[in-house]
Amino acid sequence: MATSDAALRENLARAFAAGRPAQGYLIVGPVRREGRALAEWIGAQLLGDGPTIAEHAHPDMPWFEPEKVSRIIGVDMMRGRILPLAQQSALSGGWKVLVIVSADRMRAEAANAFLKTLEEPPPQTLFLLLVDSLAEVLPTIVSRCQVIQAGGTRGLDEPWRTQVLELLAGIDRKSVLLDAARADTLCAILEDMEAEAEKSVREEAKDNRYVEEDADTIKALVGAKAKAWRTDLLLTLEQWMRDLLCLRAAGEGAGPPLAFPGRREALSRRAAAHTLAHLEENLAMLETLATQLDRNISPAHILPYWMDRFYL
Repeated sequence: MATSDAALRENLARAFAAGRPAQGYLIVGPVRREGRALAEWIGAQLLGDGPTIAEHAHPDMPWFEPEKVSRIIGVDMMRGRILPLAQQSALSGGWKVLVIVSADRMRAEAANAFLKTLEEPPPQTLFLLLVDSLAEVLPTIVSRCQVIQAGGTRGLDEPWRTQVLELLAGIDRKSVLLDAARADTLCAILEDMEAEAEKSVREEAKDNRYVEEDADTIKALVGAKAKAWRTDLLLTLEQWMRDLLCLRAAGEGAGPPLAFPGRREALSRRAAAHTLAHLEENLAMLETLATQLDRNISPAHILPYWMDRFYL
């Protein structure tokens, strides 16, 4: 266990022992791995360790996930299932721990219905909200929870991760033609993400016999899944840029840990080719690119421009 993770759990354990946990914890980290593991650990601290915790079968620790093909937490689910359980007394006579997985899928109406209970939960009631990142979580939810990092980071799925890293590691000089080709490669990856998102969503819809395929719903789900993957791609670019910046700033020193230590040789070579000011400029330019993509500007129209300007 990493030192930071050990310190986090030690602080939480002290708060639990004193009977003073927050009313809600917003656990940020991969929900199927670190997020789930931390939620289970918290449940074990308050309810006692046992197989029902890991199996998500403890009666005083219900788990809720986005429903059906739309993968949302709607107001019907909130009012019909989550809030009634929150108001019930724990069967064991102690704590209740309610876990909401992918809480960023909570719709605004559901969030509004949830807020009063989150602000003033019943006695010995704790909410654990699991999310991969805070990007899509409503600010009203964030402001009422204690945000904790579960460790681990989202990463770009394969084969896209290897494709992007090979593209970045292969850069050896600035060239308008080469930068245009690199932009074409990134555009092709984004198109592949769109295709995979549609395939995945339609397969999920087909498997759920209770949900009728609706064109608008399918389109929205495809867009959301593709956007999540695109965000991971931009995160990979950001991590690469930060590694370049760290190596340039460190000079001959060791510097902080790298996101891509296995690519240190390529990173060092490219970091030496640029000034510190230029490498700092990368991050601001990447933020502008992300904003433009969020506005649905075609990647084919803007990626050649930015690849020509990035210091990679």
